[in-house]
Order: sequence, then structure tokens, then C-alpha cells
Amino acid sequence: MSVSKDRIGAFLFLVFSCAYGIYAWQIPLLPTELGISVSASTLPKIYAVVGVVVSLLALAGSFLQQATRPQGSSGALALGRTALLLVLMVLYALMLDPFGFLLATEVFLLAGYLLMGEYRPKVLFWASVPVVVVFWLIMTRVLGIYLAPGTLWS
Repeated sequence: MSVSKDRIGAFLFLVFSCAYGIYAWQIPLLPTELGISVSASTLPKIYAVVGVVVSLLALAGSFLQQATRPQGSSGALALGRTALLLVLMVLYALMLDPFGFLLATEVFLLAGYLLMGEYRPKVLFWASVPVVVVFWLIMTRVLGIYLAPGTLWS
């Protein structure tokens, strides 16, 4: 049995999720929260359980799957893409104020997809425009959260 990065990562995530779960079950309830089903500790408990399940699935998957990755220079390419995505995130944050949520998010998603190697126009359109518009509608119309339209337009 060989130890791979996937197994180490899944094991560390399992340890973290178990520790998080131990602390989540120790969150004291306020007297007003004793009779209700959702309290301050509900979400941390859910996170802990989901984390344990996901890490166990990742551990099981790493044992069942044979390492089929070719040894090569893909690490440098992945590091470069990661750095470019971080730069893209900073640019997105800078674009939000002048261009607004809709345009800045659309440009961010399109640039991210192109950076990841997706060049088909239909996929680029359907994976970005409807997602941004539906998310904007949910945030502004359903939840009532104000998303600035941008200083260039107002």
C-alpha cells in the first residue's frame, strides 16, 4: 500500500472534520434555544458530519482507484493556472465597483472558463450567462440583497 497525496489529504480532512465535530457538539445552547430544532450549533454539526462523510468517501475512492496520472510537468502548468486564477479573482474584486455585479461576474466566469481550457461558445454562454442572471435575480428579487449596478452606469 502506497501513501499518496489524495490519501493524506483525505485523512487530514477526516481528522479536521472529527475535531470540528467534537467542538460543534460542545457548543452550549442558550435557554431560549432548548425547545427549537435549529440552534447555533446546528450548522456546525451538519458541516462536521458532511466533512466526515466526504473525507471517508475520498479515502475509499483513493483505495479503490489506481494511480493513473502520468508523471510529467503537469504540476508547473497547474501552478501557473492557479496563479492566474488568483490574479483573475483580484481583478474581479477590482471590477465589481465600477462595472457592477452582472458584468464583472460574467467577465470573471468567461475568463475563468477560457483559462481552464473551455473554448466552445455554447458551453461558455450557457455556463455563465444564465448562472449569473439567475443568481442575480435570486439575490436581488427573492432575498432582497442590494447588488450595486456599478459606478460607470449610475
